Amino acid sequence: MEHLREDEDKSFSNRRATAEHYDMNQEEGKYAQSPVPNDKRKSWIGVAAIYFGMTAALSAFATGGALISGLTLMQSIVAVVLGTAILVFLFFIPTGYIGSREGLNTYMVGEAAFGSTGSNIATAFIVTIIPSVGWYGVQVSIAADALTEVLGGNQNVTPFLMIVLGILFCLPAMFGVVSMAWLDYLAIPAILIITIYGFTKVMSITGLEGLLSYEPAASQSIVWGVNLMVGSMIVGATFTADYTRWTKNKLSHVAYAGIVGNFPPLLILTVIAAMMGISAASLGNIDEPWNIAEVMKVLGLPFISLALVIVMQWSTNITSSYSAGLALTKVFGWSRFWWTLIAAIVGTSLSLLGIMQYFIGFLGILSSFVAPAAGVMLCEYFFVSKGSLNRKTGLYWPGLFSWFLGGLGAFFIPVFIPAVNGAVIAGCIYYFIHVIRSNDK
Repeated sequence: MEHLREDEDKSFSNRRATAEHYDMNQEEGKYAQSPVPNDKRKSWIGVAAIYFGMTAALSAFATGGALISGLTLMQSIVAVVLGTAILVFLFFIPTGYIGSREGLNTYMVGEAAFGSTGSNIATAFIVTIIPSVGWYGVQVSIAADALTEVLGGNQNVTPFLMIVLGILFCLPAMFGVVSMAWLDYLAIPAILIITIYGFTKVMSITGLEGLLSYEPAASQSIVWGVNLMVGSMIVGATFTADYTRWTKNKLSHVAYAGIVGNFPPLLILTVIAAMMGISAASLGNIDEPWNIAEVMKVLGLPFISLALVIVMQWSTNITSSYSAGLALTKVFGWSRFWWTLIAAIVGTSLSLLGIMQYFIGFLGILSSFVAPAAGVMLCEYFFVSKGSLNRKTGLYWPGLFSWFLGGLGAFFIPVFIPAVNGAVIAGCIYYFIHVIRSNDK
């Protein structure tokens, strides 16, 4: 993180000169595998802004559109509130508090539960590298496809747009959290303006009565909607320590960041996206209400959709490339700066190879194994080690075994929320293994 110690009476030109000669990336890279010192910690507002930008993405709009394919508007709102509460209070705040207390990222924290080698498997690759790089490719594909449609539908320009957006999206992340926060500070007003515009359009077309009277063609349960909501954001809610390690060591600061950074964007964007999907469906010109670009085009908002794609996908993919870069640094060493660029290049390559055709089903399987990793880490830190970080070397089989069984439970148990099922199962197995081992001593 950039940290310039300057007196208040220095001129702006002096401050600017100092900033230009300061290697922010070197400062950020110092703490990829070591604790962030207290004097480097920042306000929780920066973390909240980053998560606000990350959750204010096309995935939130897609989720809102998907919800109304099986739920009414009021049921969708309930599902959004419950799903966001699970993400924030069961995953974001607990994992984020560990990061704040220890000053370490997710992959270093994971060594306590899985061992130094095992953490490379459970936290670096499964929780972060594979989903982050994959989501990067998916988001680039969505953005490029949407821009292609907005620009006239010429599919020949889509690969070119993928390359341009794929490189553009990762640039701030290469220079660290400060750059990401500043982009999100700029993105948030734009997102709010776009959302208000969309809401106004919906009310003029459909009205409140039409929204409340909407009934989906195939009804689903609210639990189905909650599961959809949790599944769409579980990865982001699990690697929270990457960012909260830069905040003050206070539970309240982590809670503020989690609540402010997640509830407003997810509630506002997902619910308004559901409204927009209902309004577009009422016009009879749309088959897929989760395709936000198509929805906005039907509603007559092509230029708004263009701004939405650029601003919101940029914010989201910054987080994906940054976290992948951190994880790759943890596994292989070298430079977080260059690993971030490499992760973006691989993600963009996947987009060019057509990842959208195959990756959605794979994400469903992968997400079943993300929450159990968080469950094991939380159990290790808060219940087994009683609030201390007991990092281990090599492969720590109790953690890996518990994580794997939790993943199987999340995937095969068709009741309640799979991510929650997996986290609870994995945590309980890990705890009982240590109870048995302690009784044998």
